Amino acid sequence: MREGRVEEALEPTDASQMVLLQLYLVLAAVLQLSSGLTYNVNVGSNSSFSCYTEDPSMTSKTIKLFLSDKTLTIRCHLYNINKPDTEENRRKNLVLFTSVGLAPSIQIFNSTYSKVFYFKMTLGEGVDSWSIEINREELTYNTDINPIEEWFVKFNMHHGLNMFTTTGTLLDVIRDPLLQWYWTLGESLDINDTLSEVANIQIAKTPCASDVALLGLIYKTKNIGLILGLTDNGFMGEDTVWFNLSATICAILENDCYGLALVDLTVTNTRLVLLTSLGLFISDDLRIVTGKLLQFNKPTLCGFEMDDYLKAEIWYSRQCLANKELYETDYVGLSFNKDKSLSQESTCFYSNDTFQKWHSCLPHKMKGERHLSRRVVSFLVDYEQNTGIALLSQQNRALISVHKLTDGSMNKKRKFPAFWFPDPRFIPKGLYFHTNSHFLYAYGNQVWISYDGGINFAPLFALNAEMVIDVDSCVYTQAIIFVTDAANLLYTKAGLLRYAKVFAPAKGIFNMYFDHLGILNHISLNDTVDSFVKETSVDVDTLLKDIDLGFEFPLAVQYITEEQMLLLNHEPLIATKRERFSNLQRGKRLDYEPGGSCIIREVFRTPAPPGFISSVLVDVLDRFPVESKLDSPCTANTLRVLPPTGSSISYRLQLTSPGVNIFKPTDLEKTVVIPGSSSFFIVQVVDDQNALGDATMPNRLLLNTDIPPGRWFLYDFGTVNKRKWKIVVDICRYTIQQFDDLPRHAIKYLDIGSKLELKFRVTPINVAYNVFHNRLIHIVIGRPSLLDVRTKTYYDDNNSNLIDITVHSRFFEKGKTTIAVIALGSLRCEVVTLVLTLKNSCSYLKSMHYVLSAKTSPSDWLVEDVSAEPNGSAIARLLKQLPVNYRPPSVLGIAVPLTENFYNADPSKPKLRDYFTNSKNSGRYKQCAGKSKRSECGCTENMKLSFSVAFSDCKEKALRMKFPVSRLPLYFTIEDEGRYVNLTSPYFITIIEVNNRTNWKVSGTNQTSSMLKMKKYLEHRLKTELYNPDGLSITITGSELFHFRVSTIPGVSFCNLFDEFQIYIDDSPLAFPGNSLITSMTTILMGGIIFVAYILYVFEIEIWNFLKRKLRRNKVASKPPPKRDSVNSGDSAGS
Repeated sequence: MREGRVEEALEPTDASQMVLLQLYLVLAAVLQLSSGLTYNVNVGSNSSFSCYTEDPSMTSKTIKLFLSDKTLTIRCHLYNINKPDTEENRRKNLVLFTSVGLAPSIQIFNSTYSKVFYFKMTLGEGVDSWSIEINREELTYNTDINPIEEWFVKFNMHHGLNMFTTTGTLLDVIRDPLLQWYWTLGESLDINDTLSEVANIQIAKTPCASDVALLGLIYKTKNIGLILGLTDNGFMGEDTVWFNLSATICAILENDCYGLALVDLTVTNTRLVLLTSLGLFISDDLRIVTGKLLQFNKPTLCGFEMDDYLKAEIWYSRQCLANKELYETDYVGLSFNKDKSLSQESTCFYSNDTFQKWHSCLPHKMKGERHLSRRVVSFLVDYEQNTGIALLSQQNRALISVHKLTDGSMNKKRKFPAFWFPDPRFIPKGLYFHTNSHFLYAYGNQVWISYDGGINFAPLFALNAEMVIDVDSCVYTQAIIFVTDAANLLYTKAGLLRYAKVFAPAKGIFNMYFDHLGILNHISLNDTVDSFVKETSVDVDTLLKDIDLGFEFPLAVQYITEEQMLLLNHEPLIATKRERFSNLQRGKRLDYEPGGSCIIREVFRTPAPPGFISSVLVDVLDRFPVESKLDSPCTANTLRVLPPTGSSISYRLQLTSPGVNIFKPTDLEKTVVIPGSSSFFIVQVVDDQNALGDATMPNRLLLNTDIPPGRWFLYDFGTVNKRKWKIVVDICRYTIQQFDDLPRHAIKYLDIGSKLELKFRVTPINVAYNVFHNRLIHIVIGRPSLLDVRTKTYYDDNNSNLIDITVHSRFFEKGKTTIAVIALGSLRCEVVTLVLTLKNSCSYLKSMHYVLSAKTSPSDWLVEDVSAEPNGSAIARLLKQLPVNYRPPSVLGIAVPLTENFYNADPSKPKLRDYFTNSKNSGRYKQCAGKSKRSECGCTENMKLSFSVAFSDCKEKALRMKFPVSRLPLYFTIEDEGRYVNLTSPYFITIIEVNNRTNWKVSGTNQTSSMLKMKKYLEHRLKTELYNPDGLSITITGSELFHFRVSTIPGVSFCNLFDEFQIYIDDSPLAFPGNSLITSMTTILMGGIIFVAYILYVFEIEIWNFLKRKLRRNKVASKPPPKRDSVNSGDSAGS
């Protein structure tokens, strides 16, 4: 499939085309100046990309890529569809485009996500293709098993040029729930011996990935088994795996499973539902993989036997619940094709996931209604309106009953009056919601469409002796295919009142199936294929172009103006089956073999005027030629119109001059056209001069007047001379421009008070004539009461019809609705309907962020050895490396941490400050719980960068600030789908410290008195202090780590907006009570000194003299005693 705004047939073969290529690039760049996307532009290219992730020898050119848990590696080469795809030709293309600096780009997108990647420009030896490697984390971080949309991929020769645009799909095989049971869905088997017993096949595809599907075999005889085939590429490869689920089901029935056979099946977002001849079976949750065979449960539905189940049907409206909201759930209905008996509670049941409780979907009779037998043919749930819609058959009449659902239960009273289908010949078969839209189809031997959820229906088409038995649709192309029991196919697009017949490639046992890319496939069984499944792609555009929708009946021509005319279907001149125009011909093109064509605008099936049974109003594209004088010589004669005689309704057409210019037998069924008067359809050539004709406008006749040659003409739209006209599906004559880059199946989220603006333009191209202010576009809203939608329609100088759509979210009610933009166009247009889903809810892409006061890069936070970095000192000044097994202080002090949160956890090392009993009893690991060392904790880079308390085990660094932190400004932003806005009022916020620290204070400004009143009111209601995010600041008087959590108040957003941030206060004074003790002791000492000095002064104590004397006395006491002389003994004796 190819799509683009600017593309030509470009066949690069050698270097001589370099100049042509450069001119093309300049032209493409100039034309790309227009914004948005443009659809239905005729493009022509013989070249396309062939890309693959696994097997380069795959024969299918349809691109099916697969994403595993490893790096996604894609290789692409360019090939010409008219030339052999050889390595030599691939190499030439690679060299040519690489030499001018071009390489392919790949855009990967779904309803909510889009990103562009660029291939490498390499010219290695023997290289013939471009390659690219994309890490899984660049697409998604999630690896859990959950419903996830299958991505679309678009390849271009450089993004924006739209050269050789080729589309494909990318499937995440790691997360898809059904694919997790690829080898354990049941017991493996070979079905070759049972193919001859197959009576029918049923296809059930998953809601989010249409390429993942189950093929169920319904056998002519019972007891063969419950055989299912599973594919992951839309049956395009030979990888369909077959399983027999009989043993699993028989175990539930305690081996009493005689006559077990498959009747119907469906796949919801989380369950596989099987309807068998022995009951209904619901699988366990597909997201919970056990490694064993998939198990089932059987709900209790009393009073039904095998014959009842064989005629029952499952009803499920597909919806993809990726990014599931709380109000979203799957509903499954079960209807029995019988009237209710006394032993049965109902003949119709429905339930929602987990399918434990089943309710009756047989509507209650309203007061005053007669007690007549009613049977529910089909039951669906309208996910947008939250209503249950039942299609009933009562006294051979069909009606629709709509009931509101409350907590999953259907109200007794109808939400709207019942709609009775006006045609009593309508035999209902089922209901079908077009996937991800609000277009409801009621089908059987007729098909009706409702735009408002079942309040009213409009006829689409009626069938003759056949009935629609199956329907499938595609969310990407908005196409719908109806399959009848006569093996006929009817094709339309969502919301259109036009359809076309398409012939199946082969009859027999088959089913039709749209893959995820929108390719219509004919699925049948074939024992010559390894997988036993034969897939044949149906080129719908080619079939629509070639099929003749005309019939073997003559037409009469009546001009209204030069650009408009009536074609009237006359009754058959010989007894045969009557055919007339129908809605099948509406919007088609009538081609006349001699020349000329027209577009059928309206179909009139009323039998007026007399002799005609239907008519169509057409716009002339190319003028139709008149009959020449050689083929009809009578046109050279003068014509007189005479009134009918007797009871005849035919007028006599008389030629006034005899001779050679006469009527011929071949003039039968031709139309006499008289400008300004009624035309006459020739029903009989009486003789050479006379013929009888029926008037197309009996009230506007020119009787008994001679009309000379050149004033009247003959047109041959009859069948006597072989039918020369045919009716085919017209080419696309309208372009649709979308003034944004949203995908055609986009989902947009609107929060409270938010606004979304959309703009579209439809431009006519090669139309019959330009009609002043012709309405070319309109919209259909699925649930008008949910959002405030306003439109403005106007026209430009090119006769283009533009529409501006403004959507406001004004009501505090969660829900979803669709806006379908329907343009006037042919079924051959690539895009006629665009369906956008709007959710009045919180976007999973919306979040709140704290703006760091210093600029840092992720590498600064992740570096392990700061000293080894060139800017290590700068990093160390900004970021603090947290100690291993760190916990912040508590109110009891630094040495007594009491918080449950560890930071920079490592179970192999001792816990920091684990001194006291309260500290030892607190603290819990998160990522490191049950691990023996840090390397086992599974900390990713995102966890290390996160400020969330949930990943505190992995947090290694914190923003560093010096004490004291005074009036630090706090700024927050809101990110929504890549756009950032500042957080302002009325987003009042609350701030808490997650580790229960108290020495911090937040201050801010409140601009007006009304803000103060609102703040006071909300604080009273929410029982917590609120802050205005405008002008907030924080003061921190503590030390070490502070971890804050900021949240918005409920009621201002559907989202629970919050963020966390951490600040480490460094260089703080001594912790309590050290600082206080030092201060107290110093104060006491200084006070004592002053008091002593005062006492000395009052009592005039000379402390200095006292000290001097004391000092002198101490010095004297310390001297040795004087030395005395000894007495002479002689002297003393003599005296």
